[in-house]
Amino acid sequence: MNNPVTPLAALICSVLLAMPALAADEGSKQDLGLSDYRYFKVYPHIERAHSALQANDEMRALSSFEHAHEMAPESLRLTLWLAEAYRHFGHDKKARVLLESELNKRPQNAQLQRALKAIPVAAPQIKTREQLLAFQKKCDVEPGTRCRSEVGNYAITLNELDIARAQLSDAAFRHSIEGQQLADNYTQRAIFLKQWAAADQGFALLDGEATLTNAQYQQWFAILIHTQRDGRILDLQSQGVMNTPGMQLAYAQSLAERKALTALRRYLASHKPVFETASEERNWLRLLATYSQQPGQSVANWSLNYPENKQYLLSTLVPIRIQKRDWQGADALLNTFPETQALDQRLALSFARNDTQSSMRLLHQISQTRSLSANELETVSYQLVSMGQGKRATELLLRYWPFNQAGQQQYSLSQRLYEQLTAHPEWLTGESQSRLAKPLPTATQRMAQARLFQGAENCAVVRDLLGDFSAQYDAESWSHLAQCYAAQPGLALYAAQQAAARDSSAFYQRQVAYLAYAAEDYALAQANGLTMPAVEKVGTPDNAARGFALLAQKRYRESRDALEKARKTYPDSPEILRQLVYLNERLDDKPRTQLYSERVVDDIDNTVTPKQGLTDKQREDRFEFRRIHEESARRWTFTFDSALGLTKESINSANTSGPNDKGNRSYGQAEAEYRIGRNEILDGDLLSVYGRVFAGSDGHSNIAPIYQPMSGLGVRWKPLRDRTIFFAAEQQFPLDRQKSDADMMLRASASFFNDGKYSDEWHPIGKGWFAQNLYLDAAHYVKADYQLYTADYRVSWHQKVSDRQTIEPYIHAQFNSSTNYPVYGEGEKFRIYRDSTMQGVGVRVNHWYGETHYDAWPHKVSVGLEYQHVSGGHHRETSAKNSLFLTIGARW
Repeated sequence: MNNPVTPLAALICSVLLAMPALAADEGSKQDLGLSDYRYFKVYPHIERAHSALQANDEMRALSSFEHAHEMAPESLRLTLWLAEAYRHFGHDKKARVLLESELNKRPQNAQLQRALKAIPVAAPQIKTREQLLAFQKKCDVEPGTRCRSEVGNYAITLNELDIARAQLSDAAFRHSIEGQQLADNYTQRAIFLKQWAAADQGFALLDGEATLTNAQYQQWFAILIHTQRDGRILDLQSQGVMNTPGMQLAYAQSLAERKALTALRRYLASHKPVFETASEERNWLRLLATYSQQPGQSVANWSLNYPENKQYLLSTLVPIRIQKRDWQGADALLNTFPETQALDQRLALSFARNDTQSSMRLLHQISQTRSLSANELETVSYQLVSMGQGKRATELLLRYWPFNQAGQQQYSLSQRLYEQLTAHPEWLTGESQSRLAKPLPTATQRMAQARLFQGAENCAVVRDLLGDFSAQYDAESWSHLAQCYAAQPGLALYAAQQAAARDSSAFYQRQVAYLAYAAEDYALAQANGLTMPAVEKVGTPDNAARGFALLAQKRYRESRDALEKARKTYPDSPEILRQLVYLNERLDDKPRTQLYSERVVDDIDNTVTPKQGLTDKQREDRFEFRRIHEESARRWTFTFDSALGLTKESINSANTSGPNDKGNRSYGQAEAEYRIGRNEILDGDLLSVYGRVFAGSDGHSNIAPIYQPMSGLGVRWKPLRDRTIFFAAEQQFPLDRQKSDADMMLRASASFFNDGKYSDEWHPIGKGWFAQNLYLDAAHYVKADYQLYTADYRVSWHQKVSDRQTIEPYIHAQFNSSTNYPVYGEGEKFRIYRDSTMQGVGVRVNHWYGETHYDAWPHKVSVGLEYQHVSGGHHRETSAKNSLFLTIGARW
């Protein structure tokens, strides 16, 4: 049989449905025989009754049906529903009385007659398996449809599915209406009990009777996928059952999800469904492109039925093959298009293959038909530079300069051009040099232009570009201009003073000093740090000044190289030495960071005399560079955190239970993190991988956090150097597989206001310090479709009790919330939202240790007590308003 299929996720969810759906028209206003107003009044009670019936809530279901029947006693449908509800909960006598009463009013009504006939007459009370077996034995003596039906339904009520299945072995009974109903009840109860093999048997029986609905076929298919019964699915599909294009797609997707790649490749190769929608065909193409033995060739051989999927081939599948370095597959896909089409994708492939000849040919072919967009120019020029074709990239960029139509890409394109020309000034000749020498409209553009023209021979161009003395020019540009006014000392000194006013670094001060000395303004020269004539340095390049100028341009690697050279001239300069620490830290050069931070510490220590120790500023600087030294050597970080509920009523506010959403008395977590490095994705970022184990106390019964343990492996990314913001992706695995499910957690967290003087890091100055922290956290569990949110603000005072310990009283307020979809209705999800607000006050003892001469404290242990009060919450356990916890934290 051919039946349509819903998307895979909906199919899996449908397995949870335990009760058959109502007929499409049953329960309508016409079916109930009610007016609009009466239907409006009665409908809420009907809805509550059916929900309660499905939840097996007897009191609520019966009261709701009875109330509805009282409001509309003439409704035949309400009478039948109420009788069915009585029977469902074992009140056959009430059902009989109700139906007999109604038959007195309508003696010829066939539906009432059938309902009354269906009520067992003087049926025994079957409450145990022994009673059921005795009843079956009696039935076997004189088997009949009614008897078999009663035994089977009693068996289903007692969850004795083997006995119910035995009744269906009677062929005559199985073909009867009562037998088909029992088979349906048997199947749905098997689904409810998650006895998938029994459910499969039930569906097979119903299929043999040709009574399966589309919804039941979907349920059956979902169960077979869920239980991974591949052979059964293939066997049924070979018979034409569950073999629609949509079901073939769903089965293939299920194989992909559980990484059954061999079976998936075989299935993809042997099936060529004709899909009813472009999106289904696109999903099949994605499977072919991802999992086939020869992805490119498999997709190329596919006959597209939907023209819009041609663009999908170009925009998605070709880039995927290029990304996977499958040149043959990418060629196969591109060969399905004429040579004059898909030029952009062909160019991307040539770049990936470092095929310079093809790249140049395609670029020429594209340029014959149109101009490159800013994005294309950005990509193409970058790729050419990466391929070692910097000159070709420069020629291309010069053709489009000054990029007036490039929008936001104008700056990056200009920078790439200027970088190439700075590294290869010989490429700037003739007409191009004249074009670049013409001043552009904005000060930013003119500054970038001027940097192309270094050396005294280009000073005329520099004066032409920067001679308007714009206040927007930066220190480097003013300094450059000062160098080009050698014949006009007054203007040179003015320009140098403008540079120093914008950047107080030593280079610009020295430039002012030298020019003031040359102009015989000795007071100004001395005020800018010139203590002796430095005439011999005036005519030579100043690497220190160049290094600081490059730093201002954020050209960190070049700045470091220049300052390295400057150290040979100024070996005792603390500014150069400290700047080298910061530059190497930024460049993630760990050996050099450690080397120079050690020298800075030694330099500070060398100022100590028998009569004078370190000033407060020196102590702060010394601690800062010792912390940099320790951080630069750190690869592994181990942490442990736990909060133990000291009372049975304690409920921990920490979101550690994940999608289980259970309040735990205690929790504990241990984590190991390995830092991969900085500048891995973005300049200034930090990339780490980590593993952790965490557990709770399983409610309030035990203080030890050893229940429902989970492990997690993840990657954590800190994209910004100066902001504490993290993004993480973590795969979680249960360590007690019977109670928890594996899931993927996506997480974003941030900490604000906890740096500088308000940080929790040790402060070397003073008797104590205030600390504060605003912590924000959001987590999404992919499989469970569960979200957790936390906001916590804390204020504390660290009172020093020794040179490595503090007592820290604190207060904090915390808000937690979560959303999920734990209840499934008929094709619908009901979002459940929970939240709680709490306040806490506590005190903890912090102990730092492990310092060396060059390393600040690398380890910290904290132990404390905290009292919490829950002030409000929605749909979350808040019965325990007050809790007391022992907190433990450690970092190594």
